[in-house]
Amino acid sequence: MKTVYFVQHGIAHSKEIDPSRPLTDIGMDQVRQVATYLKDHHIKIAKICHSGKLRAQQTALLFSEILAVGNVAAIKGMEPTDSATKLVAQLTEDAVMYIGHLPNLCNAVALLISGNSNKQVLKFKNSAVACIEIETEAASLQWFITPEMC
Repeated sequence: MKTVYFVQHGIAHSKEIDPSRPLTDIGMDQVRQVATYLKDHHIKIAKICHSGKLRAQQTALLFSEILAVGNVAAIKGMEPTDSATKLVAQLTEDAVMYIGHLPNLCNAVALLISGNSNKQVLKFKNSAVACIEIETEAASLQWFITPEMC
């Protein structure tokens, strides 16, 4: 059994304001708020993976700083429109946080839980964290935290 965490990046600037789409001040604050909540609840993360896009990278670095995670890396299969099967195939380690984008994250969670990447199982929000427990032949949602809940 392994536990993985899926996070939609924090709120980012629009393409019109900044084409690189960095996090807004509110986005950074919400990420810090959720990360602090996880720390206060003793959630241990061994590794953080992100898409490589600036907003996901910034979100990953804030989580890594607050949760004291030294292993942070960009991986393939986490672009917004990538196939969920690409991401799910990489879920081989326990206690890893994956920070990315919609619809990729929603599709990956749906594939894990229902076996169908097109079925909406969970409605993500910016900076929200979904904890998924994966067993040999099944996966289940353990909890879901949004910034408003922290």
